[in-house]
Amino acid sequence: MATDGLEPIGVSLQANARGGADVAVGDTALSQIENPATLGLLDRRFDFCGQLGIPIATWRGPLETAESHRQLIGLANVGLAWPLDDRWTFGLAVHSKAGLGTAYRMRHLMIPWMDRDVGADMKCIGLHANTSYRVSERLLVGGGLRLDIAQAQFSTVLGPADLEFGEGRAIGGGFQLGALYKLREDLTFGLAYRSPTWAGDLQGGQGKASLFGVLPVPLGDVRIVDFSLPQRIAAGLAWDVDPRLKLVGEVRWLNYANSVLDVTTIQTDGWINVRYPLPLGYRDQWAFILGAEYRLDEHWVVAAGYHYATPPVPRENLLPMGSTISEHHITAGLRYERDNWWVGLGYVLGLPTTLRGTGYSRIPLGVDYGLSEIEQTQHIIGLGFGFSW
Repeated sequence: MATDGLEPIGVSLQANARGGADVAVGDTALSQIENPATLGLLDRRFDFCGQLGIPIATWRGPLETAESHRQLIGLANVGLAWPLDDRWTFGLAVHSKAGLGTAYRMRHLMIPWMDRDVGADMKCIGLHANTSYRVSERLLVGGGLRLDIAQAQFSTVLGPADLEFGEGRAIGGGFQLGALYKLREDLTFGLAYRSPTWAGDLQGGQGKASLFGVLPVPLGDVRIVDFSLPQRIAAGLAWDVDPRLKLVGEVRWLNYANSVLDVTTIQTDGWINVRYPLPLGYRDQWAFILGAEYRLDEHWVVAAGYHYATPPVPRENLLPMGSTISEHHITAGLRYERDNWWVGLGYVLGLPTTLRGTGYSRIPLGVDYGLSEIEQTQHIIGLGFGFSW
């Protein structure tokens, strides 16, 4: 459901258009999601960004090729900034934070006589409450709390067996901190930290398994043990070259290796109690961003960017329900601004990328996956608007 590992590359239309960079800019009420200190730059305002993701994923297994049926994915973010006085600003935001989405129908080596549905559907929504404090004319600091609500279900084949994990949910939370410092009048530095999402088990779903595609056996309640999502550190610079041109750069580190996206432990609590490790194998990821905005005239602004993200999934952990592999992203956007409102369109292209198995798989009984490959292209069309008062 995203182009950058597990997460969208930006939270606002403006950020998406310039490659995702926002930690040192802060030009919408959505910027608080990336860096809560940026609230101190804003008047009272409301901003919205809606995105339509169009992932094109092709899975080539040892027996046949399948296209993912999950073709249209909607994401949305809303943010509100409200100055309390000359120093304090309060903000609220709702964020489509993360997700996975694949759906294939294909035959497998040890169950070659039938087509089998495999794939995953995971969504996470973040609810943010932040505040910013102006320490001086040059320095802003901020922080806040976050409530994350996650929902997941999946179906996979493991050699001669298949497993269905019914829809489960988890609720957790975390915090974020940020700072914004004006190095000089035309150059701003931003730094932000987002804690992991700490949650209990993702639970509430029902499980089912079968051997060689026959005689499905109910497993009772199933859960993902100790569900957590990664922490993140981001740092960036924004340079106002002249009244028309702004250049931005940003570096991010996402700690996937210490989250549930590395090793997922599935537990069943039925008449058969099983703990099964499912190594999705996500590694820590680095992202590097360059972007630019150019003001064509008093009202029109055009933007472009480039976003590179290191591959989050090793080849030996290839799995059709969890491989999100886009590395190179090209972005563009156009918006129209008036004194107290704006509207715009944006586009993100995750260039085609292929991930091939190594001949063996770290997935227990994942015989097919070591002999498979996935090719992925991502398109995201964005629409945004906002107003201040």
